[in-house]
Amino acid sequence: MRKILHIVGNRPQFIKLAVLYNALARDGSLQQQIIHTGQHFDYQMSDIFFEQLDIPLPTLNLNIQNNSANLFIATAAEGLQNYFSENKKSIVFVYGDTNTTLAAAMAAKRCNLPLVHFEAGVRTAELSMPEEINRVLTDRLSDINYCCTKNNLQTMINEGFGSAISSQVILSGDLMLDAFNKIAGARENVTKHKQYVACTIHRAATLSSKDAITNIINALNKINRIIPVVMPLHPHTKKKIAEYGVKPKFTQLFPLGYPAMKTFLANSTNIITDSGGVSREAYFSKKKSLIIMDKPFWPEIITQQCSLNCSPAEFLITEKFNDLHTLTPNFDTNIFGNGNAVLIIQKHLSAYFKSI
Repeated sequence: MRKILHIVGNRPQFIKLAVLYNALARDGSLQQQIIHTGQHFDYQMSDIFFEQLDIPLPTLNLNIQNNSANLFIATAAEGLQNYFSENKKSIVFVYGDTNTTLAAAMAAKRCNLPLVHFEAGVRTAELSMPEEINRVLTDRLSDINYCCTKNNLQTMINEGFGSAISSQVILSGDLMLDAFNKIAGARENVTKHKQYVACTIHRAATLSSKDAITNIINALNKINRIIPVVMPLHPHTKKKIAEYGVKPKFTQLFPLGYPAMKTFLANSTNIITDSGGVSREAYFSKKKSLIIMDKPFWPEIITQQCSLNCSPAEFLITEKFNDLHTLTPNFDTNIFGNGNAVLIIQKHLSAYFKSI
């Protein structure tokens, strides 16, 4: 019997994996294995999600733990290719746009295995952005591309997918919405503030720039004078803040597991983030958000006046944050589907398995 190899390496992938893996496990018709590259290896960024989201431990953990993107991709691709070569009757399932995603996509194709990509069709048209390179290449290599939004699907069709490019393209909706709807939040909040701004900053492109981090921290310090800012610190963010010598004057927390993070966002007044995942979770939580990106991954949120975006400039961050109150958001447009992505993917995968 063929089996699905789920390749994961970071927090958002663990969340998407949880709802899909557990649904397929309950159905019982498909065998599954989880392969962890080790891209996120800190307990608070990895192990805690397997514990809290009831995901079995990985069959294989490559434990690469390397911050160099090129070296990580090369090492992960080699390790995955070795494993795939011993599991010829498998389908490789990848999530999102990380270095783990691209490494697995390349390894799958080198082993001539069917490749399935969830979260296809996201585009910013900035090939200098590592995520854009990863997602464009992974989309092109994949046999099946699942799209979270109608905009993503139309992008794929415009690029020739499903016609000139033989890959199947399916509008599935977002597994992160399924997770948000199905996984309960924590009973207690992690902060005692009654009103606060929830903030996350962790994208590699942001952290690689001392100017960007300095501007962001200075802006958050100013906002904190008006309303408390609370930030769970990604380990790499914490390291870079110390390295650059900037001084946060707002509340900092350890990284949060999924239930705690859901409650933290739900109880906030507004959200500031540079994360494609958290910007979606802000939308699910019906919170106005400021996305610190020139070209956000999900412009649909901005079109519905649920969010504003800006580059990492101190004056722009404070200005745009002050403008959030002017938005008239529409949180009921089902941008990311109806919360049934698992069912759509499960049904499609079952039919695909029978066809190969």
